[in-house]
Amino acid sequence: MNRMKCHFVAALMALYGGAVAVQAQTAPAGGAKPPVAGAKGDPSGEDLNVPGLTDDITLTKKDEPVVTIDDTSLLGLIAKGGWTMWILGAFSLGVIGLAIYGFIDLRPQNFHPEVLSRELLSRMEHGDFAGVVERVQQDESTLGHMTSAMAAHIAEVGYSTEDNEFLKGLMAEAGVRHNRFRVRLVNYFSVLAQAAPMVGLLGTVSGMIKAFGQLGKSGMGDPSELANHIAEALITTASGLIIALPAIFFYFFFRDRLEELVATCEDRGASMLVRLRRAAYSVADEVATEPGSEDVPVPA
Repeated sequence: MNRMKCHFVAALMALYGGAVAVQAQTAPAGGAKPPVAGAKGDPSGEDLNVPGLTDDITLTKKDEPVVTIDDTSLLGLIAKGGWTMWILGAFSLGVIGLAIYGFIDLRPQNFHPEVLSRELLSRMEHGDFAGVVERVQQDESTLGHMTSAMAAHIAEVGYSTEDNEFLKGLMAEAGVRHNRFRVRLVNYFSVLAQAAPMVGLLGTVSGMIKAFGQLGKSGMGDPSELANHIAEALITTASGLIIALPAIFFYFFFRDRLEELVATCEDRGASMLVRLRRAAYSVADEVATEPGSEDVPVPA
């Protein structure tokens, strides 16, 4: 009898230990209470509620995480930037358009075409001044306009070797007049480079005004609204700088290129004057060597 009691007690202890082990394995982490079968929200569908005991127990399914992706595309950033992004967008199109025009227009063939340069030097060397005048009448290059101004002066008052410096200045002035429109376009890069950061700063001030206005109206009630206003301020600042940096680069690049092309035209104009002077001396020497030409003056 005592032995049976011992076996019974041992069996009870074993069952109790197994139940404790199973409960330890299935218990939720953090000491949360296990779901009560039949409680409210139990997906099993069995109604095992006990009035007064399980009224406050509600089983709900775990909410799945909501994944939100911020719109960081180009159009999304433009939309967040506010009204100043329209002005900055126009500035960016202006920089791109001026850059394309500069690369197309500021080329050597539009200033001093090689064919024109060789032909003018050859005619000047042979003293064919009438041919030079005829050649540059319909030419639209910078060198053609400079040579045309020189030719017009010589045709009006004649040529003297002492007038070379004056003719160089006349040609330089004609080159400046012809490229005045190009200089103005290059200066627009400087205007855009200075205006874009200022418009971006205006957008920054506008965004900060909206942010502080939101704080003053509703405090930190909706952080997303405050974040949108701050994003507007930062996006406009960054956009202004992004437009200004290439505009500054293009300004110095095209300014130096224009000056170099005009300087090359002036050098070739000076070479033509040298050829013309040699041709004048050559003609004077031929006249001086003819019989009865002792009194013919030689060009100074």
